[in-house]
Amino acid sequence: MKYNSVDEIDTISFRDAAIVRCVFSAKQGILEFELDGAMVRENNSANELFSDRYVRDMQVRFVNPEVEAILLEGHKYYDANDVLVETVPDRPVDESRYDEVMKSFEGKVIFFAATPREKSSERKCFQMIIDVEEESYVLSFYYDKVIAQWEHFMNKVMN
Repeated sequence: MKYNSVDEIDTISFRDAAIVRCVFSAKQGILEFELDGAMVRENNSANELFSDRYVRDMQVRFVNPEVEAILLEGHKYYDANDVLVETVPDRPVDESRYDEVMKSFEGKVIFFAATPREKSSERKCFQMIIDVEEESYVLSFYYDKVIAQWEHFMNKVMN
């Protein structure tokens, strides 16, 4: 790949990017995403134009990932009068289903992706919310290093 960005995850926006491929292997220490529509921010070292720009076919590899949790996001139902009818809490996904759930991310869109504000560990942490059909999943994991690679930039982001 022509462009490399190492440990600059905070200079890339994944919001509304489509997940083309998702590969996870705890044994091999791999969590890899192929994304379409990620945005490289102006302060990324590989962005020579100093303006936010879209990227196609970005490969993002997290080295030595440790999944803290995958949660099926809860929700609240309100009636037409804005009265709370039901509260459904977040539900943790069993570890035996991690591969299956992460495979279901393919073809779906990232709603949120960022580093949590509070530092609770020596390792780096990252969280994503992915919309899958009618549900949303929260993926939270630790990692040692992240490498983003892409071949070329697309259009500038118009604000």
